[in-house]
Amino acid sequence: MADERDGGGGFGWFIFGGLVGLAVGAYIASGPGKEQIDSLRSKTIELSGSEPVQRARDAAQRARTIVTDPDHPVGKAIQDGVAAAKRKREELEAAASRRMQQASTNLEE
Repeated sequence: MADERDGGGGFGWFIFGGLVGLAVGAYIASGPGKEQIDSLRSKTIELSGSEPVQRARDAAQRARTIVTDPDHPVGKAIQDGVAAAKRKREELEAAASRRMQQASTNLEE
């Protein structure tokens, strides 16, 4: 009988803890936490139009243009690197295929 009471009490404490957690979470969401979120949101909006952010966006756009432009040295180097990687992959796959065929031929003998 004592074992049943201990088990039931543990479940009761579990439910009580869940209710306390729910109440604390609701308080934080509606209280000081909400003010902090609103403050962060307004500061984010203010900073998104600032000069450093705009310069960073411009620099990112220039970088995208350079990388995708096949006439620019950086864009050309990237395209050459991608082509070389594709060739090397094909070579390695062909070599692996040959080795697999050789291994299966050796197993059959």
